[in-house]
Amino acid sequence: MPRDNLNKIKSRRSYNLTEIASLLGKGRKTYARWVKKGGLKVIEEGVSPLIAGSVLKDFIREMREKRKVPLKENEFYCLKCRKARKAKAGSEQTIKTGKSIGKDNREQCKKTGVCEVCGTEMNKFLGVSQQN
Repeated sequence: MPRDNLNKIKSRRSYNLTEIASLLGKGRKTYARWVKKGGLKVIEEGVSPLIAGSVLKDFIREMREKRKVPLKENEFYCLKCRKARKAKAGSEQTIKTGKSIGKDNREQCKKTGVCEVCGTEMNKFLGVSQQN
């Protein structure tokens, strides 16, 4: 699912559902469903409800935060299982990507492993504190 580009939404402008759909590239019914469920607050009710740009931005950010899965140090996110999983014993390895990151040009590393449940290969890029 492509990420919504929040930079396209003007905070001080109001939008109807059709404008939001053309701006962000999803179907109009998606946004109508969000309004109907009560998550997306409407400024003005009617045939084509108006939604404030700032409210729309906050709603999308909140939805992104709800989807995040916190990972422990020894876990990966398996795309096939759609859950945080541990790697099979002996399948974990750390690989240097050959790229530099950060202001101090640290070498980028990633950790790979195989899901213990479904056998899918999993990757995880390591932060500075995890590389040592």
